[in-house]
Amino acid sequence: MFLFLQDDLSVGRGSCGSAHQNPPILRRLFSTAAFFVSSPTRCALAIFVLFSSTVLYSHPIQTIDSLDEITSLDSGTEHTWEITTQSLDPVSFSRSYLEGAPLPEVRWEPYKAPGAFQLPDLSIETVYLLKKFVAPKDWNASSISIRLGIINDKDRTYLNGKLIGATGDRNSEFPQAYDKIRIYTIPPGLIRKGRENLILVEVKKFFRKEVGIEQDRTEIGDSSLIQKDLLRAEYVKLLFLMIYLTVGGYFLFLYVRRRTDKENLYYGLFTVLLVVYLFLRNQVKYDLGIEFIYMKKLEYIILTVLIPIFAAFIRSYFKFKRNLFSNVLDGAYLCFTLFYFVSNNVIHYNMLNKHAVQYGWFLYVGLIAYYLVRRMVAKDRDALLILGGVLVIVIAAVLDTLGARNIIVFPRVVGYAFLFFILSIATILANKFVRLNEEVEELNEDLERKVEQRTEELKQSLEQVNRLKVQQDADYFLTSLLINPLSSNKNVSRVVRTEFYTKQKKSFEFKGKTYEIGGDILISGNIELRNKRYVVFVNGDAMGKSIQGAGGALVMGTVFNTILTRSGIATQKNKSPEQWLSEAFLELQKIFESFDGSMYISIVLGLVEESSGLLYYINAEHPWTVLYRDGVASYIEDELTLRKIGIPENEQHLTIKTFRMFPGDAIVIGSDGRDDILIGNEENRIINEDQNQFLKRVEEGAGDLCEVYDRILKFGSLVDDFTLLKITYDPGASESEAGIVSEKTVSDSFRDALISGKELLRDKKVEEGLKSLEYALALNPKNESVLATFGKFYLKEKEYSKSLTYWEKLSGLYANSAEFVYYVSLCHKMLKSYETAAEFGERSFSLDPSYLKNLINLADIYRILERFERARDFLGKALVLDPENPKALQLKNSFG
Repeated sequence: MFLFLQDDLSVGRGSCGSAHQNPPILRRLFSTAAFFVSSPTRCALAIFVLFSSTVLYSHPIQTIDSLDEITSLDSGTEHTWEITTQSLDPVSFSRSYLEGAPLPEVRWEPYKAPGAFQLPDLSIETVYLLKKFVAPKDWNASSISIRLGIINDKDRTYLNGKLIGATGDRNSEFPQAYDKIRIYTIPPGLIRKGRENLILVEVKKFFRKEVGIEQDRTEIGDSSLIQKDLLRAEYVKLLFLMIYLTVGGYFLFLYVRRRTDKENLYYGLFTVLLVVYLFLRNQVKYDLGIEFIYMKKLEYIILTVLIPIFAAFIRSYFKFKRNLFSNVLDGAYLCFTLFYFVSNNVIHYNMLNKHAVQYGWFLYVGLIAYYLVRRMVAKDRDALLILGGVLVIVIAAVLDTLGARNIIVFPRVVGYAFLFFILSIATILANKFVRLNEEVEELNEDLERKVEQRTEELKQSLEQVNRLKVQQDADYFLTSLLINPLSSNKNVSRVVRTEFYTKQKKSFEFKGKTYEIGGDILISGNIELRNKRYVVFVNGDAMGKSIQGAGGALVMGTVFNTILTRSGIATQKNKSPEQWLSEAFLELQKIFESFDGSMYISIVLGLVEESSGLLYYINAEHPWTVLYRDGVASYIEDELTLRKIGIPENEQHLTIKTFRMFPGDAIVIGSDGRDDILIGNEENRIINEDQNQFLKRVEEGAGDLCEVYDRILKFGSLVDDFTLLKITYDPGASESEAGIVSEKTVSDSFRDALISGKELLRDKKVEEGLKSLEYALALNPKNESVLATFGKFYLKEKEYSKSLTYWEKLSGLYANSAEFVYYVSLCHKMLKSYETAAEFGERSFSLDPSYLKNLINLADIYRILERFERARDFLGKALVLDPENPKALQLKNSFG
């Protein structure tokens, strides 16, 4: 008996329907009950068995009235789906059930579809869903389809034991379509009219705990109606997406046109990304042929960045600054986004989204609420409107999240909620735009009057500017009138010629004529020093532009012309060239130093001796002096020794340089405008920094100043005042006219007399030797060797006056010789003319600061004059050159 009951219960657990749906089993149950009626005990047991069987089969089969319409197959109170985790063969099971044959022992449980089934054992991979229905006897639809909603994840669907549809590769490790709505068309004749039908769905899970028909709905009916219903819903969503995309694109366009309004950028990005996300939730995406894993990757990425972008929109719209909290939160979400890029594991995506991203949304919602509440306290109406839209989205998002987690079954409403939200935000931004336009219109209403008022103001300002311009040009004109006579070429020498070229950067018009004004100045003239004629020149470049530079040039011209005028006094004519230059420099230095740094000037100041072509000059931070000889231009200096005139303590570095000009030589001096040439365009300004370019221009122009200027303009454009001074030495046809006779041109008689005289003096035959030398001197009165021999002879004989005569003649012929000037100083010292001796000693020092004999001689002279500080200075210089020099050491001991 127990074996019989056990067999009956086993059959009951393996059955698929209720008692009235399985007549063979019911008859068996009633027969068993009748067996027990013969006794009270058997009767009670029969009642228990009958009650238990009724509980096992308490789910009646759903009866469908018509297939011409859509009929829901969702689980309800009257009928439901069933599920089992046991393995079975869908084909054989379906046939056995429909044919009334014995069924395998399978335990079926009620299953609420749609809804997620929580697996009791995580090792289970496959479940089977069962739905029974009785079809009507007739219908008019030519094709019947079944809609099974969203199945997680892969499925094979059977109707009455025949496969009618399948989705997903069962052997793939990646998800296949766990958000795809399944619609399968039923082959004609497969549905049993007026009888029981069996739908069996084999589902293979992807996620660990959940499986089944998780979302959407299940239904059966006319294929065209089911397809239309699906497409209608999906295309309505697409219509919304087009609206969202239009709105987002419009605000991105606004940002492109006005980059300062970053709220348009964030809102546009938020809307466009939302469109992409919602499209990825649409069934149309499967028509694109993109792999499911990549669509899910993009969906999770967008889901992660949407809320931070919206928070950035709120912050930007209401002009809140970033803080540490928002920076940390944005950084965390950036890390989440990067994780999606490097991983292809959807399980990890889902875990990160559920346990981190979605919880982080609460922080962002709190941050957004903080921004909005602060603005609402400030009575900002836009904040209240945005807060309303945010609340709608939050409610919709919560409902969708609960549905996605299978806590509730609820259709997705975020897509519809966003229509309200996006349009509300767009309205707020549009209102802001309208408010701006209204403000512009208000301004335009009074624009004509304001334009007239502004035009009148500008007219008055322009008139005032013109008056100031006229006054300024008058000042410029007056200044130019003062400078022009000061900057003049007054040199009248035929031996040393001077030429000027001036082009000031600043030009102006006054009373219809054009004038120039600037800080460059050129002056030349003639003076006489110790019965020798000199050409004086100066090229100056005062600091500053226009009127400031012109002020410096005016001071320079006034002072220097005063010095030239004063040089005609008899007491001034007794000075040496070096002394005259030193005093002129010191006077200029003192004048410009009195301006306390507000005015400096760079100059080249010099003298050219007409008889010898010897150039004495001072360069105070002016561009280097150029020698043009035989078609080749070169610099005659290579170092800076003096700073601009006016810089304090500049006189301590005063050095007078000399250079011997040969007949035909030309010296070219210019201000820094000759080098500061613009060789690029206005957008790419490049100033020439190669000082050798000026040498090339001098050579190209063959030393002609006009040609040099033209060549410079072909090379680039002037950016500063431009002046050039050319000094040409042209003494005549031969060197003898300049007072210099080379020993190579003397006659044999002169050579013989010179050699003989020197030999006789060495042999102590003084009288004969002097006669021979006097004969040689008569043949060539300006010969260096003869004059030097006489000078040394009489110096040795202590006839200092006679020796001085010869050394003075030599120093006059060879004014750049430190040796000859030294002997003049020495003779004066021996004649006890100490002041004169000091003067010539200083002159020799300026010609050659390292001439040891002169240093010791000067130290001794100043010792005698009791100028001990100066004496020790020169003695120190001598000891540096030769620490063991006996005369220097002897002189040192004499100081005590």
